[in-house]
Amino acid sequence: MRPKMFSVLSSTMAVLVLLFLSACSSGIQSTTGDTTSGKNPADIHVGFVAETTTENFALEMLYGAQYAANQFHVSAQIVAPATENQPEALRLFKNLTRTARDGIGVETLAPDLFARPEADAVSTGIPVIAVDTIAAAVPSITTYIGNDNVTAGAMLAQATIDRLPPAARGSVLIGNDHPGVPVLDYRVQGMQEVFRHERPDLLLAPPFDAKELPDPNHAAWSSFVNAHPNAIACLGTGDSSVASLTRIKQATHGTYLASAFNLNEAGLQAVANGTIFALADPEHFLKGYVAMRLLIEHALYGKAIPKGWWNPGAQLVTQGNVQSIITRQVDLESRGRYYQPIIDQEFANPEAFIKPMDQAR
Repeated sequence: MRPKMFSVLSSTMAVLVLLFLSACSSGIQSTTGDTTSGKNPADIHVGFVAETTTENFALEMLYGAQYAANQFHVSAQIVAPATENQPEALRLFKNLTRTARDGIGVETLAPDLFARPEADAVSTGIPVIAVDTIAAAVPSITTYIGNDNVTAGAMLAQATIDRLPPAARGSVLIGNDHPGVPVLDYRVQGMQEVFRHERPDLLLAPPFDAKELPDPNHAAWSSFVNAHPNAIACLGTGDSSVASLTRIKQATHGTYLASAFNLNEAGLQAVANGTIFALADPEHFLKGYVAMRLLIEHALYGKAIPKGWWNPGAQLVTQGNVQSIITRQVDLESRGRYYQPIIDQEFANPEAFIKPMDQAR
């Protein structure tokens, strides 16, 4: 049988609910190990709630969670609002606390909003793992799966500097798609630190609010680029900036270097054709997978969920590797084939990827 993909159900709230129920597969190889616990995988009920189903970063986490559920043949509910809607996402989480009693992974850009409901869920015995965004000050949330975003931002800035001639002069523009979200602020911090250290001769413009939604993001970038005709590099922190910079650079025949985070289809094609010189890939699939697998193994085998910050890593996508990434992104199984060796390595030695929670950034 092929793995069951999510089914899309519409509601009056225009919410997409992605249900992954007892998925089975001959194409995805299980790495579950011992199954002598006596528990039936069909009796395990876990969940995952993400920010949205319309942006790449959240979709990749949903795919990762699905891949883990398929491998272990468990019943999983994976839900997200169709578009960013924090109250609706919170409602979906509260619904999961009634049905996904064996554990819930939470990716949200509003951790403060989720703090009390998450604490309430843990108090009733439901394990909760924070994903991608550091949880609010909730002592009962002891596991976080996320990138080292300072290092990821520094990676993108260094790649930019490596492409700039030593004699280049001009402005470096950094757009933050959602100021105030810690992971994005940390990416900006990493970019700024590298530029200040490596190229203090360049004019580092103060980061601006690039807006998260596509149309406002495009308008914000257009205005900022027009205001800085001497720009030599434009860097963004999220999905919308990838598409906006691609469109603006193509329309204006800009000669500046452009790059951002995340891997929507427009961005990958822009790397392939040279419009965007690189993309920072936070490998969101791995974050969804790791969180879901930890919850499943805890429920199925009684394995302790490791405490601390698990950083699954990030990578740079350039013309040198973009075709392999495009091939990876075709479907769930292609993602699984690409990531399985990485998954095996990380779960063989998880201690190498875990640091204290208070070091997360």
